[in-house]
Amino acid sequence: MWIRGKTYYYGEITELCINIDRNIREIRKNCKPDIEFRPDELILPSSVDIHVHVRGARLSYKETVTSATSEAVYGGVGTVFDMPNTIPPVNTKERVIERLREFDLYARTNYGIYSGVTKEFEEVDKLPIAGYKIFPEDLEKEETKLILEKSKKLKILHPEIPLALTVDRRLRDKWMELASLYMVNGKIHITHITNLETLRLAKNLGFSTDITPHHMLVEGEKDCLSKVNPPIRDYKTRLELFLLGLHETDALASDHAPHTEREKSLPIDLCPPGIATVSFTTPFIYTLVFKGLLELDRAVKLLAENPAKITGIKAGEIKEGYSATFTIIKRESWRYSTKFSKVTETPLDQFPLEAKVTNVIVEGKLAYDGETVYPIKGVNIIAESSRN
Repeated sequence: MWIRGKTYYYGEITELCINIDRNIREIRKNCKPDIEFRPDELILPSSVDIHVHVRGARLSYKETVTSATSEAVYGGVGTVFDMPNTIPPVNTKERVIERLREFDLYARTNYGIYSGVTKEFEEVDKLPIAGYKIFPEDLEKEETKLILEKSKKLKILHPEIPLALTVDRRLRDKWMELASLYMVNGKIHITHITNLETLRLAKNLGFSTDITPHHMLVEGEKDCLSKVNPPIRDYKTRLELFLLGLHETDALASDHAPHTEREKSLPIDLCPPGIATVSFTTPFIYTLVFKGLLELDRAVKLLAENPAKITGIKAGEIKEGYSATFTIIKRESWRYSTKFSKVTETPLDQFPLEAKVTNVIVEGKLAYDGETVYPIKGVNIIAESSRN
């Protein structure tokens, strides 16, 4: 199938024809297209979100693989990487295989999954996983030390020390993030960084990094809706992250973490932390581009190219042989809300945006047309990339 339209290609916007099946087969100037996008639309590599809590399994009342990945394509995300802290947790060979099967049956995007820290390291490490998620409570475990020493796969760290889980939330300060970085080594990615000091230390230690929109934009922890771990910092810290961190971090991630309305209506000391905005990150970043606040090249690196490189997948760029997974956007004023997620209220609701996702193609198939998400079949991008 041939598609044609204005395309971001090697740092420039140019009119191109792209021949696709599941992968990009050929790129050239002229063709007779099967699908031609409008002059006001731009073809981009689909975003890769390396931090998504998809839920499912016994937490399907919060979110399912179908609802989470449908929300993702609505927001221009073509690949999600799932965190293992569902119920039961994904930290055994059996659970990893079950989780991969769940995604194989229901995902509307491409996907990868992380295992939790596991006592079955030798078996789990042979499976087609993206790597391991290390939570604060894992940092002093013997099995974590084994994974850090033996595994060549990516390790993604929630940057807080174990003490952060036992103190009053108001005491979960930046130093707890900084200290956690000295407890890991090797192929490490530091996720949902909340402040410039942690970001710069992580980079100096040779780790890759991501930040989230909510740690830049949400005005502090006012209620359960804005409660998240690590906590949202003060105005100065958030402003530094936006003005400087956005230009220094490797990637943007959503840390999509859905909970029910009832759970989020509990008293703040009892309600679970998490903000569910997997569909916000991409239109937000391209809004900054349309407003002249961010270069298009930087936006593509943050959302697609760098996350793909961090996870080692053949995606995130429009190149022959890469996954035929594209996000098509146009400039249009609108206000943010979720659409396909089970979560219907977030602290970023009604945020004004200028970038609208009009279509998403996943593995050469139309996954979203601006209104409807179609039941296409995503693939385990880790397994696909290793085969290719």
